[in-house]
Amino acid sequence: MCARYTCPVCGYDGLEEPTYYENFAGSNEICACCGFEFGVDDFDCDTFEHEGLTEREIVEESHRIWREKWINDHFELFDVSAFPKEKKNGRFLKEAGAIKQLNRIKKEGL
Repeated sequence: MCARYTCPVCGYDGLEEPTYYENFAGSNEICACCGFEFGVDDFDCDTFEHEGLTEREIVEESHRIWREKWINDHFELFDVSAFPKEKKNGRFLKEAGAIKQLNRIKKEGL
């Protein structure tokens, strides 16, 4: 069994690669749960001004914004087929599963 990595946006623990490598170079993996693409959706996020921010600050703010959107969209799944039917309600992750994932972010300090 290969190692799995956790999405710092939604807490999904099924990523196949680390989200970032040295100096915040993104893996370009797309989270099957929230749809965030590491190395693209962070540095291309135009919702806030990047000037004067460190790469870490840009990544963290992008994650916060995307997480908020995912929550407001009622935990809509990016790849519905990646989740067993007992964990989803149509094209949405069940709330209990979403809360468990979001708590994982806090525990792992992501």
